[in-house]
Amino acid sequence: MSNEQYRNTDKRPETAVRRKRRSRREDILLTRLKAVFCMILFAFAVVVCAKAVQNLRAGGKKENEPQMTQMTENAAAKTTTTAPDAELAGKNANSETTPPVSEKEPKQQTEHKTEVIDGITYVDGVMIANKSYPLPESYDPGLLPETQEAFNKMAAAAEKDGIYLFISSGYRSHFEQKVIYDDYVYTDGKKAADTYSSRAGYSEHQTGYAIDVNNPSDSFRGTDEAKWIAEHCSDYGFIVRYPEGKEKITGYEYEPWHLRYLGKKLAKKVEASGLCLEEYLGIDSKYSK
Repeated sequence: MSNEQYRNTDKRPETAVRRKRRSRREDILLTRLKAVFCMILFAFAVVVCAKAVQNLRAGGKKENEPQMTQMTENAAAKTTTTAPDAELAGKNANSETTPPVSEKEPKQQTEHKTEVIDGITYVDGVMIANKSYPLPESYDPGLLPETQEAFNKMAAAAEKDGIYLFISSGYRSHFEQKVIYDDYVYTDGKKAADTYSSRAGYSEHQTGYAIDVNNPSDSFRGTDEAKWIAEHCSDYGFIVRYPEGKEKITGYEYEPWHLRYLGKKLAKKVEASGLCLEEYLGIDSKYSK
């Protein structure tokens, strides 16, 4: 057999084998494609079914909600209509005869007792000296013992907290106050002086119950001493007489150093009220001229 014949006979069986293998591969590939297609169809069918079930549930819930609401309303209406007529009549009568009290309705003002003894004004037993209520020129008690004693106790307690307090100005006579006030008028004018100093006869220092602590100037504001006094002075019977935010009522600028002795019980009440003394006693503080 020639070489050419050998090659021809050898090629024919090889071609048949290859064709057979190719056909087999194609069959396998086609089978796999069919399987994948079937899986895709199955997954799609599952999604469609799930969504259909979800829609059915949602639709059922929406249809039931009006029914439940209607049932609740019917039950409420039934309960109302079956209430005893006498009880309903009582409720209606009460609603007509006793209207609700408005929270904005002003409270009744407490009446205060005012009396003048030997030219000195007392409101609810408290001696008053401000721009509306002067003291007699002859009134000269000095710093009263109860004021001094209360301050001594307060200063001792403050020292334990590292705060050192002392009286920079206590009692002032009518004459002393006149000298101080006239000097301020000469320096700053009468209008300005009236905002931070009292005219002679109108000063609390003349009562014997008022003291200025440490540094009676604006630099005292916000100091540790001022903060301690504001927090603790009522424990010893004092109040900050001219508090911040009450300038138009007291007639004086905020003075954290100016204390007035009232006794522990009253001082606590005034402090708890958040009012200045004028507000608490229902009085004003304005010069008549």
